[in-house]
Amino acid sequence: MVVAIFVIACLAAGLGIVLAYRHRSRAIAGDSARSRARGVKPPAGSAAPDVARAELANNLVTERLWKLAFAAPVESQLVDLKQAQIRDAVSTLLKADTVDATYLPRRPTLLPQLMRAMDDPSAATDKLARIIAHDPVLAADVLRLANSPLYRNSPAPIETMQRAIVVLGADALRGLAATAMLQPVFRATRSNFPRFPRMLWERTERAARAAEMYALKTAPQDRFEAQLVILLSALGPLVVYGATLDEYSRRPRIEPSPSLCVALTASLGPQVSARMARQWEASPRLAAAIERSSVESLTMALCMGELLGTLSLLVMQQVITADEGFATARDAGAAEAMLAPIWHRLTTRE
Repeated sequence: MVVAIFVIACLAAGLGIVLAYRHRSRAIAGDSARSRARGVKPPAGSAAPDVARAELANNLVTERLWKLAFAAPVESQLVDLKQAQIRDAVSTLLKADTVDATYLPRRPTLLPQLMRAMDDPSAATDKLARIIAHDPVLAADVLRLANSPLYRNSPAPIETMQRAIVVLGADALRGLAATAMLQPVFRATRSNFPRFPRMLWERTERAARAAEMYALKTAPQDRFEAQLVILLSALGPLVVYGATLDEYSRRPRIEPSPSLCVALTASLGPQVSARMARQWEASPRLAAAIERSSVESLTMALCMGELLGTLSLLVMQQVITADEGFATARDAGAAEAMLAPIWHRLTTRE
């Protein structure tokens, strides 16, 4: 009898989530329609932004990636009473007004300077180079990223910050620096499901690059912000992962459930990301994009960046083919001509 009541409650909760998502999608679509009615046109060569469609596609492929990272069954499984204890404990912990600081990553010391750079695009590039070069480890990581297949666009290697600025541009360099600063946060430090933080980080690197290239074609002024919003959006899933494994460690008799880890990461991750963005004093525009509460270029860059980053990683993991990934991205609402060079960059192996 208790199990039956619990199953009914789960079905009711699931129905509520679906209805809430449909309501939000209709609201987003309505806002988009009103923008078109006011004569707002998309940039030449791109499809009209459809945030609801891009977000839905992004959610679906992201859940597929989480299942791969946690080695969870393809089909969703019912949560039994013991696993429900974990689910409820994690939800209560992360939805509380005050969250234990041990679960929340610390903001990198130099990140505020890069975030302030968004408000001063005319800031001298040599100042940016000095900031990065002041930290030898950071400088090495930035140059490594700049020479990776995702970013390198010239045959000659990039060996100095000054050359990186010339080849990549100041906005791209800011994004690389922010990426390098956050990478240590995602290093696996747990014995359970260590593959998840590694795959989350690889998806984040790819998504940041995709978002930057997408913004460069649709809203060039958002180039750095598009990278930063991707990085902030990745913090939520990481926090949920840590909180969930801690709850399991407090109940050693309960075997960790990959399916529950996937469900919690998918449902709570975006909420925690928005919370982290506010805690790290991100701009209102960045926070709104993470919350998907505004229909504008940055929100679309976030959705398309994550979608393309996830799909390209699934291709590299040989879960889907490159043609399947490209078709999924195209069906999410961006023009094929615009997507093709981004997709080529993300899926090249050299």
